[in-house]
Amino acid sequence: MEETGKIIYRNNRNASKIKIIVIDKKSNSNLRLPAIPFWLISFLSSIGMKFKSIALKNSDGLDEYSKRFLEELDSRDIKDLIKEFKKHGPFDLVDISTGDGTIVKISIL
Repeated sequence: MEETGKIIYRNNRNASKIKIIVIDKKSNSNLRLPAIPFWLISFLSSIGMKFKSIALKNSDGLDEYSKRFLEELDSRDIKDLIKEFKKHGPFDLVDISTGDGTIVKISIL
């Protein structure tokens, strides 16, 4: 498909995983999570939501904003978010590099 002389590529493949990479050169820490399928995230979040009330009862160390966020969050929100990620196909959600060698990259695959 051409538009004003430029070729526009549309990826018809749906996204199915999320991959997270965090590298901090200062503290010499390196976190590279393998690509996690959305179905697994959805499954684990529904299990986590079952324990949400217990977590809120024992949340003395959390600030008010975090407590309110936990109260409002439900598994439907997470499923809706995953559904939107799937629609758009593969892309980099976050891609940050700093001058000191710190890298944060979250990719939807």
